[in-house]
Parts: sequence; structure tokens; C-alpha cells
Amino acid sequence: MEFKKVDIKTVMVPTDLSENAEYALLFAKSVAEKLGARLIVYHCLTDIDKSIGYVPGFPGEQIEKSMRDEAMKELTTLKNRYQLGSDVEIVVEKGDAYRKIVDFAQSHHVDLIIISARGKTKLEKFIFGSVTEKVVRISDIPLLVVKIPKE
Repeated sequence: MEFKKVDIKTVMVPTDLSENAEYALLFAKSVAEKLGARLIVYHCLTDIDKSIGYVPGFPGEQIEKSMRDEAMKELTTLKNRYQLGSDVEIVVEKGDAYRKIVDFAQSHHVDLIIISARGKTKLEKFIFGSVTEKVVRISDIPLLVVKIPKE
């Protein structure tokens, strides 16, 4: 097999807005700057309707809007705090995070995904499995998994 030259033009960093993901974001910013690549910061909301099913009178749309607004507010705060620049794209979608991350990366021709080794809580990993592990398993796009340094 002959490989072509690797040219990284687009870097994607999924975030669950945890401290670990924030470190991965800083790492991704540094990599993108050094490579002259475009940076996409990606967040996936839980699909409430899919998680709990249909419940008459349940204000799913209002909750989703509130979650989306809060995520955008936090992502904008991170963008300003770390001076990510106006060319950094922020994307918020909803669904199964691992599947949406891979689908988005493929459809937007991402060359490298930089993702945190661990998300918000150990309980979430126990219940749902690691999003990072699932992305590593199903993605054809190269990944760089970042661990937060021990102090």
C-alpha cells in the first residue's frame, strides 16, 4: 500500500464542556495554529425525546432550546477566554454523541479529531460507555486522544 502525503487542513475538537475537554480544546488550538488548519469546536446535546420517549405534555422543545442556548453561551465563553479567533467554527447538534461526531467529521472533511480521553463523570462512562472509545472504534478519520496532565 502506498500512502499519500498527510495534509491537515481541518481539525475538529468535540467537547462535553468538561475540564478534560477544555484541555483538549487548548491542545487542538495549538495544533491547528501550528499547522495553519481550520478549527471546529463541536458539542453534541443529548436527544431528550430519544432518551425518555414520548411523554404527553413534556416540554422537550423548550428544554432542548434551553440546553442549546446554555451550550452556546459556554462555548462562546471558552472561545473568548482562549482567544480562539473569529475563524473558529462552533457547532452544536443533538443526538448520539459518538455517532454525530464521526458523521459530522466525515461530512465536513475533517482531517484530524482531537478528543479528550475522559468526559464529565465516571458514572456516565459506566452507564453509557465512553464516547471517546466509541469514536476511536468507528472513525476512519485519524484521532489524537488527549489526557489531562497530572499535577
